[in-house]
Amino acid sequence: MGRISKSKMAKLFNRLATSYKAGIDIRSSIDRETKQGSPAYQQQMKVVAKGVEGGGSLANAFAATDGYFPDLVVSVVKAGETGGRLEESFARLGKHYQDLVDFRNGFLQAIAWPAFELVFAVLIGGLLIAICDNIFSAMEMETFDWFWMGSTMGNVIAYYVLAFLLFAGTTILVTGIMRGWFGTLPLRLAMKIPLIGDTIQCMALSRFAWTMSVADNAGMSALDTAELSLNATENFYYTQLNPEVKDSLQSGRQFYPTFLDTEAFPEDVLIHMENGETAGELAESMERISAELQKRAQANLHIIGKIGFVLMLMFAGGAVAFIMIFAVSQYANLLSGLAQP
Repeated sequence: MGRISKSKMAKLFNRLATSYKAGIDIRSSIDRETKQGSPAYQQQMKVVAKGVEGGGSLANAFAATDGYFPDLVVSVVKAGETGGRLEESFARLGKHYQDLVDFRNGFLQAIAWPAFELVFAVLIGGLLIAICDNIFSAMEMETFDWFWMGSTMGNVIAYYVLAFLLFAGTTILVTGIMRGWFGTLPLRLAMKIPLIGDTIQCMALSRFAWTMSVADNAGMSALDTAELSLNATENFYYTQLNPEVKDSLQSGRQFYPTFLDTEAFPEDVLIHMENGETAGELAESMERISAELQKRAQANLHIIGKIGFVLMLMFAGGAVAFIMIFAVSQYANLLSGLAQP
C-alpha cells in the first residue's frame, strides 16, 4: 500500500481545519473527501469515513488505512481529539506538511539547473567513451577497455548502469536511514553533522514537544503522553526509546528524569520539561519550546537549500570540467600519435 503525498496531506488538513472552524461536522467533511482526488485517495478516505460513522475515533480511522497516513497524523489527531483541540491539530498538520512541500519545491527549483548540468555531463561521458573508441579504431590505434567489457557498446552500457546504480544506491541509503532499516547508528551519525543534524533534531522534537503539550493538556496518562509524543517525531532514533521510557514511567518516575536518562534529548528541551513539571505548567512550557524548535528548523532548511544549490552547482561543474579535460587530453594523445613517424 502506498502512502499519501505530503502535498495532499497539506491540502487535506488545511481543508479540515477550515471546515471544523466553520462548524461543519467532521463526518460531513470526511464524506466530502471521498468524492474528490485520485481513485486511491477516494478509496482510503472511504475507509476513514467508515471509521468515523457512529461517532468513531478519527485517529483510529486514519490508522485503519494500513499506513496510507503516517504515524504522525494518527498521533497528532489522537492528541487533538483527547484534548478537545482538533482544529488546532488539523491546522498544525496542514502547516507542517505545507512547510515540507514548500521547502522541497524551493530546493528542487534551486538545484534544477545544476542537476540538469550533472545529468548532461553523465550522458556526455558515455558518448565520449563511444567517440574516443571510434576515433582510435579508425586510426588503427588500440582502444581502451574502460570497464573490461571487451567492446565499445559494452563499456558504454556498463558506464550508464554504474551511474544508475550509484544514484539508486544513494536513494536507498538515505531512505533506509530515515526509516530505521539500518538501526539507529546511521541516523545518530547524521544528527551529528552540523546544520543537517540540528535540522533533523529540531523538526522531530518540535513535533514531540507539541504533541506532549496537547496530550498533557488533555489529561492523558503519562504512558500515553510519552508514547504519542515519541511516535509523533517520525524519527526511529526517538521512537525506539518507547520501551525504555515506558518502563521508567511505570516505576513512578516523572518525565524529566525519564527522558534525561535516555541521553537522547538536548538540554533546552529537558529544561522546559523540568520547569513545566515543577511549575505544573508542562503543556504551556512544551508548547513554547515546540514553537522555538520549529522556527530554528525553518531557518536551517532555508540555509540548507542555499548550500544544496551551491554544492550541486560545484559537483556538476566539476563533472563537466573533468570530461572536458579528459577529452582534451585524449585529443592531445591522438595528435601526438599521429605526429610520430
